[in-house]
Amino acid sequence: MAIISVGDKNQFNDIVKNNPKVAVDFNASWCGSCKTMKPVFEKLSNDHSDIKFLSVDVDEASDLAQEYGITSMPTFKFLDKGKVVNEVVGAKKRDLENSMSSFTS
Repeated sequence: MAIISVGDKNQFNDIVKNNPKVAVDFNASWCGSCKTMKPVFEKLSNDHSDIKFLSVDVDEASDLAQEYGITSMPTFKFLDKGKVVNEVVGAKKRDLENSMSSFTS
């Protein structure tokens, strides 16, 4: 499944409101670790079609980054019915895969 690039808070809120499970990659174009984790997030999106996958550039959507307390990139947040239920901070492939497994069970 394709990852949706989110450019603003309204778009983000609409997607979260209309999808029970959402995985979000908060990243930045200049972030090397973000580029390293992008293929991992893409693979997870292909493996889990029941979950909406979003990518948020923190420089383009700084209001979302602030609202979700993003201080390091990449940060991955897992939302269930709009509530954050888990997060992974940093380029931690195994932690991201384990969090996704927990999120889908």
